Amino acid sequence: MTEPTPRQVLYGLVAGGFFLVVLALVVGAGVTGVIPVPWTLTMAGLWLILAIWSAFNWRQTARVLLFSIGLFVFWAVATVLVANS
Repeated sequence: MTEPTPRQVLYGLVAGGFFLVVLALVVGAGVTGVIPVPWTLTMAGLWLILAIWSAFNWRQTARVLLFSIGLFVFWAVATVLVANS
């Protein structure tokens, strides 16, 4: 196994940051009651699945970063739709 490149480390840190932000948003919105509990549990489950997949596939930096940013965008758009319905 080779040593990770600086780009892999950077992408991993950025992806980890996005995962932590989404986790904080999901938990915060769920605790404050801004969004329904089923939506909070759905997003928490999706977050957990993607976080576990990313942990096992961290060397595929482009996919991991894409999934972490995509999860953030998905949370933002879907939460607005769920909160307004």
